[in-house]
Amino acid sequence: MKKILEHYTKDQVKKASAIKAIFFDVDGVLTDGRIIYDESGKELKEYNVKDGFIVSYLRKTGIILGAITGRESATVTKRMAELKVDFCHQGIMDKADVCRKLMEHYKLKQKEVAYIGDDINDLGVFKLVGLSVSPADALSYVKERADLVTFAKGGKGVFREVADLVLASQDKLQQLLK
Repeated sequence: MKKILEHYTKDQVKKASAIKAIFFDVDGVLTDGRIIYDESGKELKEYNVKDGFIVSYLRKTGIILGAITGRESATVTKRMAELKVDFCHQGIMDKADVCRKLMEHYKLKQKEVAYIGDDINDLGVFKLVGLSVSPADALSYVKERADLVTFAKGGKGVFREVADLVLASQDKLQQLLK
């Protein structure tokens, strides 16, 4: 697990070690941000299997997981149900307000929440959480405000990278590998 942790600063590892919940945006985080429509107007999104695979392991360790996204999408509803995340809030204009309410609901302290976002509407949440994360391909002014910029780009394993960091920093990844 030291191999994973050596890619991060001591401060990032310390913050990750306190995490009890990971909240995340969808477009630009779990996806590459593209929205594709077929001939009938049906929306299509591409998700990374590695991001989804780690969810059940995070849940086994008691980490709360959920999406706070600005768009409403049937594909997001389907994917979040498939992953069995704790919540999925869509069409959210004020993500910070929803984040505050979720922290209250789950009785979480600021330092216990990680949030992964990639755009302007995520910046308010960055101020509320203990570990703010942006994908490698987020806008520069978003990356500048994040505690951590992932090596992965949106839709290319961002969530998995954060999950592995959190699990490794809490000595839980090694247990899962056994």
